[in-house]
Parts: sequence; structure tokens; C-alpha cells
Amino acid sequence: MNKLLLTNLFLILCGGWAQAQPHEATHHLDSAGRLYWNKKLPVYLWVSSTPDSAQQRLTRAAKPQYADPLYLDTEGLNYIRTRYAVDKETQNTVTPHQEVMLEIYADGMAPSIKNTFQDAQIHQAAGKTYYGSSLSIQLQSEDKMSGVKQIYYAVNSERFIAYTEPVQMDQQGEFEVKFYAVDFVGNASPVEQKQFIVDLEAPVSNLNVNGITKENVISLSSKIYLLKNDKLSGVKATYYKFDEGTYKVYNGKGIDFAFLEEGHHRITYYSEDEVGNKEQEKTFEFYLDKSAPLMAADILGDRYLANNQIYFSGRTKLKLTAIDNKVGVKEIKYSIDNGEFLEYQNPFYLPNVTGEHYIRYYSVDNLNNQTQSGNATGYEEFKHNVSKVYVDLTGPTLSHSINGKHLYRKDTLLIGPNNTIQLAAVDGESGLQKITYSFDGELSETEYTQPLTQAKEGLHQLEFFGYDNVNNRNVERLFFFTDHSAPKIFINFSVGAIDTKGNLDIYPAHVGIFLSATDTYAGLENIYYSLNDQAERLYSGQISRLKPNKKYRLKIRAVDYLGNSSTKEISFRTSRQQGSAKQ
Repeated sequence: MNKLLLTNLFLILCGGWAQAQPHEATHHLDSAGRLYWNKKLPVYLWVSSTPDSAQQRLTRAAKPQYADPLYLDTEGLNYIRTRYAVDKETQNTVTPHQEVMLEIYADGMAPSIKNTFQDAQIHQAAGKTYYGSSLSIQLQSEDKMSGVKQIYYAVNSERFIAYTEPVQMDQQGEFEVKFYAVDFVGNASPVEQKQFIVDLEAPVSNLNVNGITKENVISLSSKIYLLKNDKLSGVKATYYKFDEGTYKVYNGKGIDFAFLEEGHHRITYYSEDEVGNKEQEKTFEFYLDKSAPLMAADILGDRYLANNQIYFSGRTKLKLTAIDNKVGVKEIKYSIDNGEFLEYQNPFYLPNVTGEHYIRYYSVDNLNNQTQSGNATGYEEFKHNVSKVYVDLTGPTLSHSINGKHLYRKDTLLIGPNNTIQLAAVDGESGLQKITYSFDGELSETEYTQPLTQAKEGLHQLEFFGYDNVNNRNVERLFFFTDHSAPKIFINFSVGAIDTKGNLDIYPAHVGIFLSATDTYAGLENIYYSLNDQAERLYSGQISRLKPNKKYRLKIRAVDYLGNSSTKEISFRTSRQQGSAKQ
């Protein structure tokens, strides 16, 4: 039974926390003698012949249901009046006639209240409002009738208390402030509330160095990062500077320090949150050694840099090396494409899938200095290094073209002395490195620099190879026949020689000359001839109409379809007369 009573009492008390106090409706007489009456209250009229007591209550009225009691109908000034005023001395009606009007003010409206949050920075995010240090809450109220009697406020679950001066929010945390005002006749405004968070705690920044020795020695391959955290309003900005330089805003990436000279340096840094809480400056001293890296990744095999992209072949291995001149390296671990971290033992092959890959690796020294190592500096001594690699597994695309006129006999390509073979290759990944070639099964390859020719007549096989910049190779083959044989020329006279003089055959003047030629491979295209060094003419039929008793020199040129040509020249004479052999 006693437990039940205690429980009920506790609930009753708790239920009163942060609840507006009850305020009784009443009346108020101000310093000017104005009477304010809560409009909700009834009015009972009493009359008396003496000023110090009420002798008789007035109850008789034309409409008693509205008169005993009566209620004031108008907000503000109301009057209780007589018909005419009577002079106190003469007891006669005052002339001119005038009413006696007794004032009473009806007040049925609660005060208005407003709040001002001042003297602190504000930040709003994710539906929450944050304030910084020195937050002061000022409450103001106004009442048009009886006036503001009191403002009350409560913080979180505390009881409402009277407001007397601005509320200083000097504690950190989440708050709910409630407030209302009461006038002199008991009208209370609705309870208003504000929810907000006071953030008095500065952010925390930590220096994170990847690649550093116990003696705080770093190299150009090291990385410096700043980690920052704020539990409430969030980090607005982080600043850093080297030595006596000017502060810069940290952009979240590795900090550039390559411009520093080799030697001792100091980095100073701090963070500021969204409501102006500023962290105390922190410093870290280190020695920059530009002569040797602490963690290195070496490529064993093919690689090439093009358009800011490093390409590797499927034959490439990655070698990881860590050097610690002070305490030595305990272990190296690596991960491929966000996979599980594996312990590094020996150089390993890069992925055999074309495309971009990410190799992450890190090392731990023999003191196990890692993230949140707990040492005096409080920074992360080793951080994952990330290398982006692009594995190129395909060689260039090869093509060829024949310069000059060429032929196909069935499925065999025929080329001649005027033809050249042009080779081409493209590679859309690491790019073309070179083209090489070999003829007829030669084991050695010759680098291609200009269009190719083949002087040896006969059937040939051309193998040409395209190498990309990571030494992926493709090969194409071309079979062709080289024709360097010129046509064979034949000359026939329509009649035989009738005489000989000085090693020259003599033919009748009416003789006709017939030309022909044969070609073994490409075939004869044209025959040309010239008499006595005249302009060369295309042979189209019998050469005739020679002049009598004249020496002739006949030059013949035969050309096949590949441009192979042969020439032949003869000299002879014609007789003085038709058919005469005497000269």
C-alpha cells in the first residue's frame, strides 16, 4: 500500500515538471486607479451608503438572467452608469444633464511573447539548430490591457520559473526551452517552445602521415593528411601552414610539401566548427628527406604512361618495397580491387582483366605504429597507399595497303617493282609502340620505318607484328607473288631480207613490220615503238610505208600490267626500188 502511494506521488510530481503553472483569473487596480477585470469573471454589484462596506447586493433588473451576475461584453473600457449626475451639496440634478460613468476595463486577451537567441553563432543542418558559445536567450512580452505581470520559462524537464534576466546557455547539450507570459488579471499566453543544441566543444584534428620513421623522417613519397571530427555542429574548415607561412584551407586531399627544402620543418593545424568553436593550434615537427622513399612500388615488366594513364600488360608484376632505417619493417600488405588484404611475400602479377584496377598497400614497422597508435603525436603513422593501374591485355590492330597498281590472279596477290606495301597499326589503350616485319619465315624481325618492297621474284610470305607500349603483340600475314619479269619482245618482217650490207639487213621498201610480246605472270599491257628517235608511239598494228633507200633504227618497249618493261632495238635498211637488191 505504501509503495502504491509513493508511486502515485512521484507520478504527480513528475507530471508537474515543465508544465505551465495554473494562474487564477482575477482583477487588478493599477497605479492610475484603473480597474482591470478578467473578462471571464462574473461581476456582482453591491451598493452602500458608506465608503468602507458593501451593504446590499443589486439583484433586481429588467433582465435578471443577464444582471446577476453580469459579464463585461467589450474588450477594454466598459462603463457602469446612472441616468443623470446629482450635485452632492444641493442634491439636485446637474444641468446641463450628464451621466455618471464608472470605468471598468475588461481584459480577456493573453500577452504576446517573443524570444531572441543572441550573442552566439547559429548553424542549421538536417533539421537541427546548433548554437555556439555565449548563447543568451532574451524573452520579451507585451500586453495591451492590464499589462504583463510575469514571464515564465523552463529548460528541458525543469519546473517553470520566473524570467528576470536573459537566460545564459553555458552548458553543452540538447535543450528544449519553454516559455509563456501572464498578465495582471491571470490571462496566460500559450506555451511556446524551442528545441536546439548548444555546441561548446571545439573540433578535433589529427595529423595522418603515410610513410614516416620513428624519428619523424618523411620523404617525397610520404603522404600527409588531416583527419578532423566534430561531434555536434560539424567541421566548417581545417587550416594548416608550414613553418612561418600563411594558413591555407585543407581540401581533404594529401597536403603538398614538395616545395619544402630538405631539412627540419613544422606543420601547424587546427579546425573550426560551424558555430565558431576553434580548436587550439597543434604542431608536428618532422624532417624531410628528399633522397629516399620509405615505401615504394616497382613495376617489373611492361608499362607505359600515356595521357596521364599508366598502362600495364598481363605479364607485368608489382614489387612492393618498404624501408625503415630505424626499427625495420614488420610486414607489408596489399589488396587488389578492394579485395582482402594479403601479406606481401614476392612480386605478384597484376589482374588479367583489361581495364582499371586499384592496388592498395601499406606497411607496418616493428613498433606496430598504425592508425591511432596512442603515441605522443597522436597521428596515423601508416596509411594505405593507392595506385591506380590500367591493365592492357590486347595488342594493336594491324592493317596493310598496297601502293601502286597491283593484280590478283585468283586468290594470289601479284605486285611488281613499282609497288610498295604499307603497314599500319592502331592501339586504343596504351598506344602503338612499333611495327616490325619479316619475310619468308625469318626468325629476326625488322622494325618498320617505310613502305616495303621485295626484290626477289616469286611467292613470299610477309609477317608483320604490332607492339603496343606494354609489349602486347599482334601478328598478321600476307601472301603475295613478286613479278619482276619483263615481257619478251618478238619482231617479224612481212618479207625476208633481200641483201646484207655492213651488218645491216636490207628489206624491200614495201616491207611491213609486226611486233608482239609475251609475259609470264602479269600479262602484256602495251607495246611502244620509235623509228629513228622519233617520239614513242603505241603499237596498234603493222608498221609500214617506209621510205626507199633509208636506214632505220627501230626501238621497241613492252610493258606488263605491273609495270615491268623490256626494250629491244634493231637497225636495217630499205632497198632503192621496190624488190631490188642492188644498192
